[in-house]
Amino acid sequence: MPRETDRDWDPELYKKVDRYHLVDNLEQCLQCGKCTGNCPVAAITPSYNPRAIINDVLSGSITRLLDSEEIWRCFWCANCYRVCPVDINYPLLMMQLRYMALENGYGQKYVNSINRFVFKAFDHGLTFVPGQKGIEKIKRLRTGVEAEPWPTVTDEAKAQYRAIFEQTGAVEFMEKIQNSEEKPLRLSYLEGRIANE
Repeated sequence: MPRETDRDWDPELYKKVDRYHLVDNLEQCLQCGKCTGNCPVAAITPSYNPRAIINDVLSGSITRLLDSEEIWRCFWCANCYRVCPVDINYPLLMMQLRYMALENGYGQKYVNSINRFVFKAFDHGLTFVPGQKGIEKIKRLRTGVEAEPWPTVTDEAKAQYRAIFEQTGAVEFMEKIQNSEEKPLRLSYLEGRIANE
């Protein structure tokens, strides 16, 4: 098992992860384990442990977190948040950890599959635009229930949507992810606190 070095730790990690101040009470974590006990992912994935992830954010274990397959396992059901005695919004912590991982070249395989929907939204104002046969079927079904045959997205709405994407840097962010080389992920928590290489 490889030893961790000082390069694997960042005492400022919590501040860097929660740069949007969405989970500003993480230091109040009691390590009671209610989050893990109520997590459906933890129930079926032995290496997934929200309590351990919170502890690693607080202690600064940057390497173990960023290249971790586990941070991509959470599906934001918020059972952890619902039962947390100090109201730690763990799903928002996971979102921020994922952004940080992506910025460092980890996890693109989880995002590239939805990239096409982002770019369709940018181009059409809709996240899903099927082929011609699909469009015809949708028009038939919508007309059958007396709805507008196809959802209308005005040119003004598309322009506003594009402006939001451009001002927030979303398109640039997604293009960078799509064009960067992906670093491999590992099950960082599979063998307890230190993973085998």
